[in-house]
Parts: sequence; structure tokens; C-alpha cells
Amino acid sequence: MSEQQQFLETVKVVDGVFVHPEYNLQRMKQTMKEVFHSSVGNTLFQEMIIPQEMKHGVVKCRILYSSSIEEVEFQQYAYRKVSSLKLVNGTDIDYSRKYADRSPLMRLLQEKGSCDDVLIVQKGHITDTSYSNVVLSDGSDYYTPNTFLLNGTCRQRLIAEGKVIPIDISVSDLSSFENLHLINAMLDLEDEMIIRVRNILR
Repeated sequence: MSEQQQFLETVKVVDGVFVHPEYNLQRMKQTMKEVFHSSVGNTLFQEMIIPQEMKHGVVKCRILYSSSIEEVEFQQYAYRKVSSLKLVNGTDIDYSRKYADRSPLMRLLQEKGSCDDVLIVQKGHITDTSYSNVVLSDGSDYYTPNTFLLNGTCRQRLIAEGKVIPIDISVSDLSSFENLHLINAMLDLEDEMIIRVRNILR
């Protein structure tokens, strides 16, 4: 029997409380149903025990799963400093689900050169970095590309809350914006992980 494909879920924990876990649970349920015809209980995060030493500060909960949950890890979270991005072509990349195997993204990351990370382009349109969705701001409003690789949980929530507007954003549109914000399960807009658009290299 071949080994089952594995998936990841990353959930933010602040001072011992899961942050917006309903979005993570929804994605896990969808993946398990569509890939494995299985499921996970609605009370997953209410029942999950956070180690005492992980109940202070910002912690990352990493869940590895396939047809069932295989591993749960908690670790203190440290924000990465990202101040520059390199545009790279990732037309053949498929990361429509949060696969545990990130090797295609890691191969693209090797093209970053002197930059801190890559900004992946598919058919001339902006998608994601190697580890986050992106939001672009023009000084008044916030926009996120329709052409994402992964429909991240933070992205979904910000759109649902009306804080971010999904639109088509091509490489040629970048000059219309001032800043690019990195967002994912661990990074919200208010965390201000901001890169100046002028620091996105071609």
C-alpha cells in the first residue's frame, strides 16, 4: 500500500488561546473529505491540550495529517525579517492545498539571490511568497491577488471581514502600490510585515 499524502495546518496560539481556529478546522475538514473521504471532529481545538510552557506569548501549533491527525507540535514563534523579494516564475507550481511536501516552493526559494524571499509569478500575475499570501496597499485600501497559490486562512478571513479586496494583480500593476504585506496563519495585517514595492526585484 502506498504511503498517504500528508498535509499541514498551522494555527496561531496567543497566551494559550487558539486564534481563529475555525478557518483551520474548515480547511482540514475540506481536505480530509475531498482527498481521503474522512473527517475530524468539530471540537478538535477545544479538546487539544496546549503544553503549559507554551501558554505564554505567540506560539505556532503545527498539525500534520492525512486521513487522520498524525502529529501535533507546539513551538515558540519568532517573526522572520523580510525586507526584499525577488520575482520568480512559478507557472508550474501547484500548492492549492497545504501539502506537507513543500519541495516545489523550496526549489523556487533557491532563486531568491540576495533577497529575503521570492514573490511567485504565474502567467504574469502575482501569487504568493514561499510561505505567505500577500496584500498590496496603495495608501488607502488593501488588495490581494485573485491568483493565489493557496487560499490561506488569514486571507479568507480578511476578505470575509471586508478588510481586503481580491483583484487581479499583474506584475505590471505592482508600480501602482506602495507596500506589500505578508499574511498567513501567524501573520495578520496588524503585525505589519511590510515590504516596500520598490524592494521587489525583477
